[in-house]
Amino acid sequence: MVKKYVIKGLVQGIGYRPFVAEIADKLNIDGFVRNTGGIVTVVARGQESALISFRDRITNDLPTGGFITSVVEEEANDGEVALLADSGFVIVNSDQDLGANLPLIPADIATCPDCQKELFDPANRRYLHPFISCTVCGPRYSILKSLPYDRETITMGDFEMCPDCQKEYSGRGEKRRHAQTIACKACGPQLEFRVISSDSSLGSNEINDAIAFLKAGGILAIKDIGGYHLACNPFDRQAVAALRILKHREAKSFAIMFEDLDQIREYATVNEKEGEALESPARPIVLVRRIQNVDKDFADNVCLSSPDVGAMLPCNPVQIMLVKECGPLIMTSGNASGDVLETDNDKMTEWMKERGNSPEMKGVSLAILSHNREILRPMDDSVMKIVRGRSQYIRRGRGHVPTPIPVDIPGEIFAAGGDLKSTFCYIKNGLAYPSQYLGDLESVSCQEFYQVERDAMSRIFGFEPKAVVRDKHPGYFSNQVAAKGNLPIIDVQHHKAHVASVIAEQNIKGPILGFAFDGTGYGDDGAIWGSEIFAWDGHSMERVGHLKEMKLIGGDQGAKNTNTIALAMIHNLGLDEKFDSLAFKKGLIHDFDKGGADLIRAAIDNGINTINSTSMGRLFDAVSAILGICHYNSYEGQAPIELENIASQTKEAYPLKISKDGDTKELFAALLNAMEEGVDVPRLARGFILGVADFIKTKADEMEINQIVLSGGTFLNRILLETSIDLLEDRGYKVYTAQILPPGDGGICLGQAYIVSKNN
Repeated sequence: MVKKYVIKGLVQGIGYRPFVAEIADKLNIDGFVRNTGGIVTVVARGQESALISFRDRITNDLPTGGFITSVVEEEANDGEVALLADSGFVIVNSDQDLGANLPLIPADIATCPDCQKELFDPANRRYLHPFISCTVCGPRYSILKSLPYDRETITMGDFEMCPDCQKEYSGRGEKRRHAQTIACKACGPQLEFRVISSDSSLGSNEINDAIAFLKAGGILAIKDIGGYHLACNPFDRQAVAALRILKHREAKSFAIMFEDLDQIREYATVNEKEGEALESPARPIVLVRRIQNVDKDFADNVCLSSPDVGAMLPCNPVQIMLVKECGPLIMTSGNASGDVLETDNDKMTEWMKERGNSPEMKGVSLAILSHNREILRPMDDSVMKIVRGRSQYIRRGRGHVPTPIPVDIPGEIFAAGGDLKSTFCYIKNGLAYPSQYLGDLESVSCQEFYQVERDAMSRIFGFEPKAVVRDKHPGYFSNQVAAKGNLPIIDVQHHKAHVASVIAEQNIKGPILGFAFDGTGYGDDGAIWGSEIFAWDGHSMERVGHLKEMKLIGGDQGAKNTNTIALAMIHNLGLDEKFDSLAFKKGLIHDFDKGGADLIRAAIDNGINTINSTSMGRLFDAVSAILGICHYNSYEGQAPIELENIASQTKEAYPLKISKDGDTKELFAALLNAMEEGVDVPRLARGFILGVADFIKTKADEMEINQIVLSGGTFLNRILLETSIDLLEDRGYKVYTAQILPPGDGGICLGQAYIVSKNN
């Protein structure tokens, strides 16, 4: 009996073909398996009972990381029957896609436990091999040129297998049978260690040289799966300070790589779900709560004021070997803040030399640990946290992209996303394919990256969108790119897309009340929105609430200078006299200038470079400035982040309220009075955040819609999100948050597509 199976799902790049072949051998089934474009085709000959067992096992017992969406039995054609071997089961060369089958491609997969065991086994021929991998682990999407996923269509095709690897690749019962990334020390990629200042290595062993360099206080650029990391000793304050200068990163905390969960728990508390995320094949950075006053804490310029540490576990053999010998290491993206992650060896060397020769880097040791396997697409580490048992992504990248999201969106659409924390998304066959994190599109390198990745995904997956969706903001680069071509273009309001992204990923049905809180977004009325409340009926969104509109100073500096924001809001609310008394007479509010205050107020009164805004993010900025926490956003969201950091220092909250109609005058008046009374800053910071959560609860009670969506970058605030969830769920509401895509602008591409699909 001959059977043909057409198998769709994530079945390429996970060792599925050798898995099928091994099962066939055990059941005495003849036939073949091959990749066919984005699917797998199996033709099998054997006894009926054996074929029944065969289908069951190849459908249900998949290798790690794979899943099947459908298995269809068809009649084998004459050509396929002719390929049947006289005896045995074989893996044959791939052919091109025979139909419009949308492929599923695995993300880059962390080194598996079996390979890690071999890595440290002196008797194994891959002992300390820095590129050890197998059918279930190693680089995947970052090295893929085209489909089907074969040796010649990935960058490992540049390395010819040695006889021993070829034997494993072809042999039955071998762990690396048809492992496309198979290699060993003799035939695989090679490491190179170079000290920037001398352009020479320390010795003959690259890993040992790198270990010695890091222990001596140097900063090392390491080429990993998705691009370069910059690493240094987190206990060495001088090295960390130099790293901040190197990256132009003065105010953000650094992520730290640990050897294992036990080591993380020496410095932070890790619950079960956080542990599962840390050890998952994606190996994301997970924000976990630091343990204060441990015996040997990190240098004070590592985490700064953050109560959390961004913890991660190694995802490849080089990282595994380094942290095993060095202990915890800072691992941060190999680029200047704001630029695209670097993947090119020569460009990274040039950048390190240029930065190393600057006067402020005098005396700092820099080196590079590179390799000669090409990386085709940069992949930043995914960053996430667990909030009330729910996953929340700050950045979705390596380990998750290009895994698609099943969605209730028909047709083929390209959704351009936005310009901050940019991602785009292709929709086809009820699947959404979001891109990796692309950065902020104010950077030329990020603009180029956006266009390259858009074209690459279109080519690899065969996307042919019939329409383009974009943000309403007329000045966005993503909008300009989306307008190129002859496809119909549809504009979607920014905050509606925030809410819709959660509806789409969670597949929520029925009426919904959505809260979209963030820093900025172009509104339907031309104002800058950011505290929007929408009622969704399944087809359209009605704006049913927001903060009272304020007149603020516009432009880039207007959004970054939190003093300017605070002064404008105080002036809008008629509280100048009270503020001036505390700031300029009693000196209770610091770092404000009287002359500057008068200029801001005059500009507001005369409409000079002003905007109308309902932004919740700007409200957080203003409170942060008045409390003396942060007077300038050197990176997006700095003032709200530092406000939360201060609020986390206490469990007590001074009561502050936003009026039911969104008026904040009562809140600011109470805040100023409390400062005059000497209430401590952490209590005021926490009271403000809890006041925002109470505003959400009040509006929910007013609308009486049972399903609540919380979305937008403001909900990255752990205190706000936890409190809001608790308040709402205690009152019987069903609360939904983003759990697959970020709640910030990195998720709006999916919401854009969803809105359009339901409005048409």
